[in-house]
Amino acid sequence: MLIRYVPRATSPTQRLRRLARAVLYLPTRARLLLDPAYPWINAGAVRFLRAGLRSDMRGFEFGGGRSTVFFSRRVASLVTVEHNEKWRRKVTALLKRHRAENVTLAFLPPGAATAVDTPRPAVWESLGLAPRLPEFAAYFDHILSYPDEHFDFVLVDGRARVECAINAMEKIRPGGWLILDNSEWEKYAPVFLAAAAWKRRDYENGVWRTTIFLKPGRSPS
Repeated sequence: MLIRYVPRATSPTQRLRRLARAVLYLPTRARLLLDPAYPWINAGAVRFLRAGLRSDMRGFEFGGGRSTVFFSRRVASLVTVEHNEKWRRKVTALLKRHRAENVTLAFLPPGAATAVDTPRPAVWESLGLAPRLPEFAAYFDHILSYPDEHFDFVLVDGRARVECAINAMEKIRPGGWLILDNSEWEKYAPVFLAAAAWKRRDYENGVWRTTIFLKPGRSPS
């Protein structure tokens, strides 16, 4: 069971919930302190990735940081998309410090012009969905510039996560993974609808959930 965050909690019950969250979060804080390249996702998902990543894989992530270094050490190539200039500078410095030369970092802030002319996946229309954050179109459409089944995995841990995840699905190879962090949020329900035919693994720690969807088909190669 997840203990949800309650902003500006004031009642005794709400304060107790915040305290419980803080205690449950301690193991994550310890891992982040001990390893600067430990990704900020659930520990169970990290174990899954450590066991399954290979040096010949190609990956894509919406939202960089510790995960960028983590992936760069384990795969052949990684594309990372960022929307915030200040954070982009931090990620750039992080990659330089860790000599992560196999990462392509794309900076696409809100309102950026998109050069992608590939149509969005048909699932948008079949589910009757529309982008909630159109100002991030260049950001979440960037993955459409790559061929279908190009990536072994895609991590969605930035802005406009529904748009990013749905656009990523056709770009993942059969047997590959779509990794959605903070998947317990109800606003991400359309991702679960779009990936209803995919197997999935949920990793929770009482504070938040990371879900890994496994695309039907052969294993990544």
